[in-house]
Amino acid sequence: MRSKAPTRSGEAFEAVAKTLKRRWPEWTALFCFALLTGGSVAALSVFPNDQVSRYAPALNVALAIGTSGVVAFIFYYVVSERIEVRRRDLVKQGALRSYRNAKRDIALAVIQASWKGGRTDLIADQTTIERALTVDGFKALFDWGREADEGFYAFQNQMSDPTPEYDEIVLNLQIIGRAVDRLIDANLLDNPEAYNSLVRLDAMLRRIERNGAGYDESKLLCSFIWQIFTGWNFIDGNLGYDPIERAIRNA
Repeated sequence: MRSKAPTRSGEAFEAVAKTLKRRWPEWTALFCFALLTGGSVAALSVFPNDQVSRYAPALNVALAIGTSGVVAFIFYYVVSERIEVRRRDLVKQGALRSYRNAKRDIALAVIQASWKGGRTDLIADQTTIERALTVDGFKALFDWGREADEGFYAFQNQMSDPTPEYDEIVLNLQIIGRAVDRLIDANLLDNPEAYNSLVRLDAMLRRIERNGAGYDESKLLCSFIWQIFTGWNFIDGNLGYDPIERAIRNA
């Protein structure tokens, strides 16, 4: 079953929930300072004059502490949190952009390798590349054939040797791996599911690079390409989306 795309309001609520979860000590401190300020103001306004004059020094100190705490928190949030949000956005968008560019180059290499493998029906033009970058489009282009020069087999057979297309794919997998490393090293992964997915991805990319070209050695590479372009995995079956892009977006 295809997952529903998250709504804009749902994404906003999730972002707020993440911020509250990550910054709960600061929000707790703000609540205490606000309670101290509000309580002092209420006491000064409600208590009789004789009691106010008796407790005025203590109430004024509490009011000063509470007000200072609220002002300090606002300054901290504006400066620190905004900078943190911008840093997170820059790293995430950079990783997402690197992944999309690398995926496009991989799609081009897959088409070129398939053409060399006997697929005379494929042309490495912009329209075909854009089609291959969609889940349904890639399936329509490659999810068929039984012979060595048909469907996805034409590409797989070209990965038995270190061809230029193989080298290009491995290079772009390394680019994806570095983008994932930047996300992990920047400590931006609050989502446990996204974190686990990207850590597994990093390990798989290193294993693919180590295996090298060959009939058996390249099976992991071909399986990996099929999964990310068709939105499929062994556990959940058809996902309907690119799991790597989803993991980066949810990081």
